Amino acid sequence: MAIELSVVTATRNRAPVLRRCLDLLAAQSLDPARYEVLVADDASTDDTRDVVAQAQRRARCEIRASWTAQRCGVPATRNRAIREARGAIIVFVDDDALAPPGFLAAHLDAHASRRGGIVCRGPVIATHSLDRPFAARGGILDLSTAYFDTDNGSVRREHLIEAGLFDERFYPYGWEGLDLGFRLRAMGLRRVFRRDAALYHYQPRVAPERLQAMLAKEEERARTARLFVAKHPTLEARFAAQLTPAHRWLNALQRGFGLVHAGNIEAWLERTRRWGIPGLGRVLLWGVLNERYLARLWSHVDVAERAHGD
Repeated sequence: MAIELSVVTATRNRAPVLRRCLDLLAAQSLDPARYEVLVADDASTDDTRDVVAQAQRRARCEIRASWTAQRCGVPATRNRAIREARGAIIVFVDDDALAPPGFLAAHLDAHASRRGGIVCRGPVIATHSLDRPFAARGGILDLSTAYFDTDNGSVRREHLIEAGLFDERFYPYGWEGLDLGFRLRAMGLRRVFRRDAALYHYQPRVAPERLQAMLAKEEERARTARLFVAKHPTLEARFAAQLTPAHRWLNALQRGFGLVHAGNIEAWLERTRRWGIPGLGRVLLWGVLNERYLARLWSHVDVAERAHGD
């Protein structure tokens, strides 16, 4: 039986959660002869190679891996896997995402049941448990209106190639998915949303070292946002990148005008858990992370405008 579907999972230094991700992808209800999993590693320095080797020995489906000695960034890592894929349909699953048994079957059915090109999306639900991820219940905070999402999205390989794949200038992270989504939409691909294609995004409790890593990612995202807006000089892109004064004001409101900040967000998260409203904690955390993103984004813009003025 020919492989119909290729799962692309880019990874870097997330061996523990990648292990769970691969085990669940190998335990799908879909016939294992109909799909493959492609792990594209971006120069990991942890136990990722061992984790992949163990998964390959356990899995019923085929798991293949590619490796780089030097970091090349998320877009280039995904492109490498897409070029090596044998399936006509590419499903993107992040390395910290956990797939229920019917996940891949739902994506495959979405493409089989519709004529013409589509982009298939499914819900992405936050979970704090690796052992019982599917016990989490999605809510309003998990909703996304994005046309294309690299954490839970599928597209035919031929359409990805026609669109030009991911733009590798978005190094190492940020906006490459939205950028590709703009190009796929311009090609006329319809967006199909499948509730039965839910994916669970593992979010461990915030510790000091993890908070610093999350803040650093926001700084990376701010740098690549400039490229995104320059490439798509539209109001839609500016709103997506939050490059408006209104977004800065809304972020200040979200953080209680300074009441919540990076120095006390862990205490606020603990309080909201005790109060039984963890959703509020997520909102406050997003506000703190977004403050770092906006600060770096607008500092880059101010520098560019001053240079242009000179």
